[in-house]
Amino acid sequence: MNTAQSPPIAVRAEAAAPTGATLRALRASVRGWVEAFGQALGSVFFIGRPWLGLLLWGALLSSPALALFALCGLLSGVLVQWVLRIQDAPGLGGGIKANALLTAVVSGWMSSPTGMPWAQQLVLAAAAAIAAALVTAALMRMLARSFLPVLLWGYCLVAAMLFSVCPDCTVRAAYTLPVWPVPTDAQGWLGSFLRSMASLMYSPHAVAGVLVCIAVVMWSRAMFLAGLAGWIGGVVLSLGFQRLGLSFVWLPLSYNYFIAGMALGAVIFLPGRLSLPVAAVAGALTAFFGLVLQYVLGWSAASYLPMSSALAIWVGMGALTLAGERAIVERNATPGEPPEQRWWKEACWHARYGRTVPLFAVPVAGELQIAQGFDGRTSHMGMYRHALDFQRSPAAEAVAGSIWGAAVTAPAPGMVERVHDGVADNPLGVCNYAEKWGNHVVIRLDAGGWAMLAHLQLGTVAVVPGARVETGSYLGRVGNSGRSPVPHLHLHLQGSPEPGAATRPFRLANYFTAEAPGSALTRWHASAVPPEGEILAQAQANPAVYGTLVGMAPGTAVWTSEVEGDIPRAFHPGPARMQQLQVRIDSLGEQVLDAGPQGGRLVLGLDPDALRVMALDDASAPLLRLLAMGAVSIPYAVRVGTQWSDVAPVVPGGGWWRPWSLLLAPYRPHPFPVVNCTCAVVVDTGVSGSTLAWVSTLQTPDASGPHRLTCRFAPLRGFVKLQAEFATGVLTFRLLSFDPAPPG
Repeated sequence: MNTAQSPPIAVRAEAAAPTGATLRALRASVRGWVEAFGQALGSVFFIGRPWLGLLLWGALLSSPALALFALCGLLSGVLVQWVLRIQDAPGLGGGIKANALLTAVVSGWMSSPTGMPWAQQLVLAAAAAIAAALVTAALMRMLARSFLPVLLWGYCLVAAMLFSVCPDCTVRAAYTLPVWPVPTDAQGWLGSFLRSMASLMYSPHAVAGVLVCIAVVMWSRAMFLAGLAGWIGGVVLSLGFQRLGLSFVWLPLSYNYFIAGMALGAVIFLPGRLSLPVAAVAGALTAFFGLVLQYVLGWSAASYLPMSSALAIWVGMGALTLAGERAIVERNATPGEPPEQRWWKEACWHARYGRTVPLFAVPVAGELQIAQGFDGRTSHMGMYRHALDFQRSPAAEAVAGSIWGAAVTAPAPGMVERVHDGVADNPLGVCNYAEKWGNHVVIRLDAGGWAMLAHLQLGTVAVVPGARVETGSYLGRVGNSGRSPVPHLHLHLQGSPEPGAATRPFRLANYFTAEAPGSALTRWHASAVPPEGEILAQAQANPAVYGTLVGMAPGTAVWTSEVEGDIPRAFHPGPARMQQLQVRIDSLGEQVLDAGPQGGRLVLGLDPDALRVMALDDASAPLLRLLAMGAVSIPYAVRVGTQWSDVAPVVPGGGWWRPWSLLLAPYRPHPFPVVNCTCAVVVDTGVSGSTLAWVSTLQTPDASGPHRLTCRFAPLRGFVKLQAEFATGVLTFRLLSFDPAPPG
């Protein structure tokens, strides 16, 4: 028997600690090297993940000598950063290290056939790389306040100078590249495409091109699709130039078509139904600039540089942003993440809330009618087309009279900028054309812009310039002053503080309308632009419902599930039939339902008007995915019979198919599931709040998804039941137990 004693626990822990620290240090070191190598080369192809950038080094290693020069350039770029004490900002299409790296590669490519000693070649490459890094740093400073990216201009300018200084070196280096004839069959076109993918790194080989394609596809399928559209567009125009008899050697520079297509079709602008035509035009424009550089200006060598794609990107950005909010494509605010994922976030936000414009609360209580809306026939035209006129609805006017004297409240928070009082109210049917807006208040909004409320009653304006107002603050009373033949309230958003400035779009928020003319106001809207003639009213919160929705307690919830019939595999709860959720409140005050690392998280936001699903992890448990569809939003103003619609923030597809379904989603007309909800039960339980239940129906149900969901919400415990009805079965989740966490 072995009688040797094992070391004490404390000693074993001390012995194990250095091992853990060493592993952490090793991981940090590996991560640092990966970021240094992968980010520099990956940013050239707009790839934001350093690990994928390492695949591009694999493409460079098809020529080990060029990989050595690339390493020399990378170190030179790091040196320039250290000397200048600046951080590299790769941004779009390259940074200091990327420009230095490619410049060293082209220097080594030119000097290798000359027989120059290796040491001299490396010194020359380092000097060229430092020059490119300095030029890039200067351009970063010059373009800091511009919307134009730096791209690879530092590399292009220094490489063009090298070509001009030693044209003989360039010619001899070009002869070392394999012959590249114009393809005549499908296999030849595929080979040419793959070779072009690695031409930027002077490794025009099919294997190297495959590695570049794999890196781009793994980062973003939408980006690759846009790049392919750009390449095809450029090739088509290049073949047209050849048929005209123009001497245009375009295949070695055709990688420019791909880069321009990626940039304008998926990176700088979000992918969408018009992004592929934009990418194809970008590729064709790049081919035109390549012809100009090569044929007209005589820069046959410089035309192989990414100058033509950089010019096309700059020109495209300028042209596509001229229309502002009416542009055919939308600017990508965060190009550092895969474009289709960023598109999904932006498109889902727009589908739920509309375009990013200020939201206004209805400024008058009671039942109202839009007497004149956007693009109205009387006066809401031209620069004044974004405006709303409020009057009493016919039914309300028959009971309580006109809107004359009704209290007017601030539609949004801000500071009072201008106030005008002292204009007499008009007799019915008469206008005061000398005082167009009559008595009015102009508010400088926190969200941007100025809100104007006009035609107020003489002597009732209750605010002064400089006063702070919140949504619902009292401003005055509805009158009939100025250009107003009947009492009404005029509301619009304008771009400057002076009365009469051009109007801007806005949306009304949190209000009720009728499902049909003459019916009760039961349809709740989170935000919309009501049309002329619409009957509406403010949505006042139901106190008992509000207390229930905002009072869901943190704790541990255990759910059980029941299956009837056949449930799609993607939603099947599995053999355990039990699901534990941790309910907690995060630092932002959002309610998080956490199913653990494998089950994902559902985030609920407590907005001013409703409890909403804000985010759902990609790989979430069936319970959370169904809650995201069934409980996508719950308005505080809900009562029995209240109806509302919302867009479920559920990523299309699932599992291995999800990346490809997400690729197709930007090009579909209706990529998000629309959920129609109806409140069925509201039971006031007294001090604790209300129990409520509602039914959610998918407007266009997916074949493999639910078509109807029934949800129940109780005080403190939150969700207590969810029933999902599928085409061939029913899945029911019930809250089995809830252990609240201590308050604090």
